[in-house]
Parts: sequence; C-alpha cells; structure tokens
Amino acid sequence: MKDSNTNELMREFVTGLDNTLEKDLEGATDVANSFGSITDTNLMKNIVDQIKINKDQATANKNEKGYKIYDILYSMLTMSNDSLTAKFGIPPITVMPYSQLADDSGVVVQQVFFYGDKDGQGVFRSFTGGFGAPDWKVKKEAQWVKISSIRGKRVDIYCNIPFDEPDDEMAINALQAFLDSSNIAPTIMIHRGHSYHLPLTLEHVNNRHKVVILGACGAYQNLSTVLSQSEDAQIVSTKQIGAGKINGPIIRAFNDRLLAGKDIDWVEMWAQLSKQFSGGETKQLFDDYVPPYKNLGALFLKAYRKLELNVPQ
Repeated sequence: MKDSNTNELMREFVTGLDNTLEKDLEGATDVANSFGSITDTNLMKNIVDQIKINKDQATANKNEKGYKIYDILYSMLTMSNDSLTAKFGIPPITVMPYSQLADDSGVVVQQVFFYGDKDGQGVFRSFTGGFGAPDWKVKKEAQWVKISSIRGKRVDIYCNIPFDEPDDEMAINALQAFLDSSNIAPTIMIHRGHSYHLPLTLEHVNNRHKVVILGACGAYQNLSTVLSQSEDAQIVSTKQIGAGKINGPIIRAFNDRLLAGKDIDWVEMWAQLSKQFSGGETKQLFDDYVPPYKNLGALFLKAYRKLELNVPQ
C-alpha cells in the first residue's frame, strides 16, 4: 500500500472514536491495542498528529467524551508508563506486589477453572500432576482439589474437578459456595479451557481478583468484561491460540515467584519466558500472549473508567 493510502487509512481508523453509544469504547480500545504493533516511525508520527488534532477538536467543541478518549490515547503515545499511570490514578502495570495477593493470614489463594470436555479433563490431569513433593501437597475433595505449598510462602490453589458436562459446572458452583462460606477470597483467577467456556468463568470475577490469567483462544477480547468487575485487575491473555504448552510454563513461573514471596515483576518474568520460547511454533504462540504491561487496551479502559469516576456530580 502506498504511504499516502496508509496514512489516510490510519487517519480514518483513529477518527470518530467518540461517535458511538455512551459505553461503547470498542473502537478506541482497538486503536490503543494497535499501538504496540506499529513499527513504522513515520506512520506512528502521523497517528500521534491526528490524535492530537482530534483531541483539540473535541476541546473546541466541548465534547467531553471525545476529549477523554483522545487525551488518554495521546498520553499513551507521548508519556512513559509510570507517568501515564500517575496522571490517571491507575496502579502500576509492570509489577503486582506480593502484598496485594496475600490475605490477612499471609496466604495467596488461587482459583482455577476447568471444564469437562475431553481436552479440559486432560489439562486438569496435567495441571494437578505437576504439583507434588517437595514443594506441594494435593488433597482431593468430592468436587474439587486443593493444592497447598509445603515449602516457601503459603499458597493455596483450588481447582474444581472437571466431571463430564454438566456436572463440571455443578463442581464449579460447589467450590465457589465453599470458598464464599469459608470467607476464602482468591486474589488470582485462572481459566484453563476452551473459549466457549470462558463466559462461565468470567461470571465469577469480582473486585478482589488482582491477577486474571485467561488461557483460552482469543481471550484478549474479554478485557472489558474483566475490568467491569475488577477495575484494577492485571490480565494475562492471548490474542490468538491458547495453548497448554504456553499456559503451563507461564503459571509455573508465576507460582515460583509466589513461593519465593516475590512481587510479580511482569517485565522480568516475560523476559525469562521469552528465552524459553525462543524459536519455532512456541515462539509464535507465545508472542500472541499479552502480559499486563503490554496490555494497552486494558490500560486505556482503566484510564477511561478512572476519568468517569472522577467526574463531578
């Protein structure tokens, strides 16, 4: 495509993002997501210039929604992550402090969702089989499994047993009822299953969840759903294919840091994982996974919601 055509297409792409229903931010979120994929410096400069023009027009027209959208997008392109999060009152996106994951007793609680199709049952066996002495012990109940750390910091992982459908959903509900009645509040949610099961998992998101790991195909499209229920959640998801060979190592690396009582430094953790997935099919799969610090769509939505909450009544 000629440069002139490319620039015109991108101008159209970033214009009129406020001409939608009040709560429809899909177009603006798509624009934010695109920032991480554009490597052409001239094209990016043109995008920045056009967003600045749109921002100024919104100001002149006293278009509050338009101004919010374009101010956030312009800030995302012209400010560092730390400056951006400070400006909009968003918690840092590069690190999840260990202290925010542990409860008052010092226990980090995770809830992992499995489903009863053939693939889900296989993933469950692989997942639970990866925990054992000397670091972990596994206790099986009637409808769920509890995995607890033996060494290091205290970590409890609750997994529903993926019985044949629809008994898998009954096990999920039974585990949720047990956690609620026992005042056990997971700060970490993990989905292990096909994307068509994801809506059921997302029904369980609440504002106590600080990290949400979605291992399903295309789960990246569910950012808004997660953030509407837990506005400060840090999300790991994939734009394309969710694969066990990627999900497993991510979760293991995550849990290793928890056992050591470390803050989750996503930049450092992702750099280590990148070395592990350095070539071939696994690199292609891993490259489609989005850690919180690269989750520009989520960053945009968090900033917009902060602005909405801070509007004088």
